Amino acid sequence: MMNYKVVILDIDGTIVPHGKTVSPATKDAILRLKDKNIKVVIATGRAPYFSNSVVEETGVESMVFFNGSYVYHEGKEIYQSAIDKSILKRVHQLSGDYQHPLTFLSGSGFTATDLSHPFVVEAYSHDPWKPVLASPRYWMDQDIYQLFLHCNLEEEIHYKAKIPELDFRRWSSGARTCDVNLTNSNKSVGITKLLEKLGIAPDEAVAFGDGINDIEMLSLVGMGVAMGAASDELKQAANMVTLSAEEDGVVYGLAKLGLI
Repeated sequence: MMNYKVVILDIDGTIVPHGKTVSPATKDAILRLKDKNIKVVIATGRAPYFSNSVVEETGVESMVFFNGSYVYHEGKEIYQSAIDKSILKRVHQLSGDYQHPLTFLSGSGFTATDLSHPFVVEAYSHDPWKPVLASPRYWMDQDIYQLFLHCNLEEEIHYKAKIPELDFRRWSSGARTCDVNLTNSNKSVGITKLLEKLGIAPDEAVAFGDGINDIEMLSLVGMGVAMGAASDELKQAANMVTLSAEEDGVVYGLAKLGLI
């Protein structure tokens, strides 16, 4: 039996069923891991300020945000990889040409180029947070770690062709918004930095995820666990498949691994 020292958890669709909160069973499992001196880490595509409630509910002290480009440990920033200004300039120009709104996400806040556009309104309709209007210089003055591009799926191709340094991932099928991140950044990049800081080898780590953005993370660790509702592509990258988030798949998987 491998002596695992850390458990890494994705948020949406993993410890938080879509549209819900962290279940009491999951909170209890996290406490039990901590009692056994197993570290618990959150690794998410979300921004820090979109993760506050989950961080509070789970009590974790180590977090990987923006799909790996911003890492926080015990109250300190330990790694960051902002999007280069020359790349941002090209996205800004292209989105202006096509009249597609953008949301810019910095380490501490987020702004959108058009607050009344229906795709922007739709993107934030289920959240307690709303963007403020981006000043013309916002993207120049702030370190930007992620963008939301608000456009139809078929319009994404213009950006993919012209800006290969960026990765465009739809929120869901039918969504009119996609996450935009650096192509060479993913969760495993941030997790590698964090594990180095913790002095823990990747094969001593367990990770749970449900999305395409979890492939690299599950491949990196010693025990990659895919949620029951994950795509076949992710399940193939995993060592094990557990139940869905709705069925407390993290709790089930931890028990199966003998960790709780």
